[in-house]
Amino acid sequence: MPQPLSPFDLVILDCDGVLVDSETISCRTLVDILSPFDPGYDLEMVMRRYLGRPASAVVEDYERMTGRPASADFTRDWRAQLFTAFRNDLQPVEGVREAVKTFGSDYCVASSSDEERIEICLRQTGLWDLFEGRIFSTTRVKRGKPAPDLFLLAAGERGVAPERCLVVEDSVSGVMAAKAAGMTAYGLAAGSHFAVLDQRQALLAAGADRLFESWRELALAPAAT
Repeated sequence: MPQPLSPFDLVILDCDGVLVDSETISCRTLVDILSPFDPGYDLEMVMRRYLGRPASAVVEDYERMTGRPASADFTRDWRAQLFTAFRNDLQPVEGVREAVKTFGSDYCVASSSDEERIEICLRQTGLWDLFEGRIFSTTRVKRGKPAPDLFLLAAGERGVAPERCLVVEDSVSGVMAAKAAGMTAYGLAAGSHFAVLDQRQALLAAGADRLFESWRELALAPAAT
């Protein structure tokens, strides 16, 4: 394969929906948790509300629905249910390992998930060896996506100017964060969640510079400098 991303000095990858096909699993878990409080929280609605956003957004909604602070039991039970689903069903996004191996530049992960969840996902899908030591979690910044903080942190610590960075994202908030950081953004519509909520046009409207249907398509495409 050619090295289509070589004009960039750093490729920043989202995790959920870009490296691992986790978004549908995650959102189904949230439907189970939140729909008893509001039946309107079906799969599509949950995807619209939470894709690309940190766990704090879910906690805020839960507290609003119930009128009480989320307890440690809520967070523990939610994570236990989610991680069990990951162990049973989680798969890598098709073609991601082959594509990453073609990168002609540095790369890293910058995710709205916390470090434990990122590691569980990457180990479960056999991708940990590619990304160990290259992970940036939203827990390290004050503002999550769509704010640019996480991407700017990754670029700063990898020693690359924002304008020399490419971000690969599947969510509107992720694309918005990349553009706010002054970076090139590619939208990737390879996750199974696009069959439930098609955000292709929304990614372009949010500022995605290009849109790809698969990792293979992205890896074979001529690069834009």
